[in-house]
Amino acid sequence: MKLNDFMRSSVFYKSALAALLLALSRLPIHLGFLVFFGMIPLFSFFDEKPSIKQIVRAAIVFGVVYGLVCLHWISLVTWPGFFGTLILFGLYFSILFNLIGTIWKLNPKLKYPAFICFWLSFEYLQNFGEFSFPWFNVGYSLGDYLPFIQPADIGGIYLLSALIILVNIFIYELRNNYKRNLIALITVIIIWAGYGFIRFHTIKLVKTNTKVSIVQVSIPQDKKWEQAYLDTTLKYYEDYTALAAEQGSALIIWPESATPMYLLRQPKNKRWILDQTKTLEKDIFTGFPHYKYLGPGNSRKYEFYNAATRFDRNGKIYPPYYKNVLVPFGERIPLLNVFPFLWNIHLGQANWEYGEKQEFYDIEGNTYSPLICFEIAFEFLTTRMAREGVDFIVNITNDAWFKRSAGTYQHAIMTKFRAVETRKMIYRAANTGYSLIVSPTGEFLKKSKLFEKTILTAEIIKCNSNSFFTKYLFWFPVVFVVGAGLILIVCLLFRRRLTQKRYEKV
Repeated sequence: MKLNDFMRSSVFYKSALAALLLALSRLPIHLGFLVFFGMIPLFSFFDEKPSIKQIVRAAIVFGVVYGLVCLHWISLVTWPGFFGTLILFGLYFSILFNLIGTIWKLNPKLKYPAFICFWLSFEYLQNFGEFSFPWFNVGYSLGDYLPFIQPADIGGIYLLSALIILVNIFIYELRNNYKRNLIALITVIIIWAGYGFIRFHTIKLVKTNTKVSIVQVSIPQDKKWEQAYLDTTLKYYEDYTALAAEQGSALIIWPESATPMYLLRQPKNKRWILDQTKTLEKDIFTGFPHYKYLGPGNSRKYEFYNAATRFDRNGKIYPPYYKNVLVPFGERIPLLNVFPFLWNIHLGQANWEYGEKQEFYDIEGNTYSPLICFEIAFEFLTTRMAREGVDFIVNITNDAWFKRSAGTYQHAIMTKFRAVETRKMIYRAANTGYSLIVSPTGEFLKKSKLFEKTILTAEIIKCNSNSFFTKYLFWFPVVFVVGAGLILIVCLLFRRRLTQKRYEKV
């Protein structure tokens, strides 16, 4: 096929249009409503009953266009990682599109249930494995529309994605039965928005007297690890922490790897931070690099961790939290334990070790637990915290890598959804922004600007009852995985029966 013919074919323009609409809905340009139309070109494409070859081409086009528009910011961190992401998503979408296309041909009556189940399974399964990168969930496009994200307290981000796909289906089907589908569309939107509006304005919140502050001193990424800049970094944290203490905060949060030194391994550095907690009579929670000595006889002398912990005003240092989920390629090359030779590949990654458990801390009777960096994308971590009874969540990160790109916005907006899913307040401390204080309703109570030096302070707000999603429906996305499996089995059995009937006629 010639390039001009390919560009004019539905394989290209329908898949490219769908990817463009969905990608634009995720950018900080307030076009989130486009997500309600983003699936329609794909429905039209699958209605053409494309061949496997056409489906694979469409999937690659979709993955590349989406990646270039929505995930371009990965190139600011790593060009190899960006190209790897495009290849990986091309593979993912090839599998997803072929599964959907197969059902579309074999049993058209199941085409929409199949689309919903396979799409939601794809979103959910991105949470697992060493290549985990759950960034694609279409529900995140609703970040500007607080009433529309409130149902996340029932079914999480996955319920929002399912509702978005339903709206796309009803709009697409207006061409076949206008009246019936218009009524269905209006009904879904009224129930959805109505629940969200009522829930947003009636949820019972309790404001405590305990203040928590976030310190954002915006250390440039190119200066952060320079030894010559260390004294400047420490002075910034001393000065802004003192200002936060003057505001009456009991807990002061610093971001991920706030100080470029091994706080727990170097006595001088440990004394430095403990002197502040004692002098100010405040607790400090901060991120830092950490290592464990493995001893003689090991091929590697040390194990390194992305860590965080609480330093209290009485000089106590609590057990550190080690980041459980690491960024593929950015923080660790996947499959290192399977292919040891990968230790010799150096792409600028740190190759941290995985943490194995959650840690819990306390401030004036209020329990909290931390997430480091993109762990905020994993709802199973926050729902687990909520089930353990935390009163609020701390998320520390360093988004300086992404500069002023869409990646910084996309990362920050996830806090809204985790707050609503769990009905827990979230304090997000970012090195260069966006630092955020997020209400259990998903509202940004305080928000920093990018690259400003500032302090954000707010009293802890609690929702004393866990959300329905946290208590009962945290397994909700598994329904779609099971549904996808059942639909695939039914269609394969149906295909087998058709084959047998044809054979018998012959």
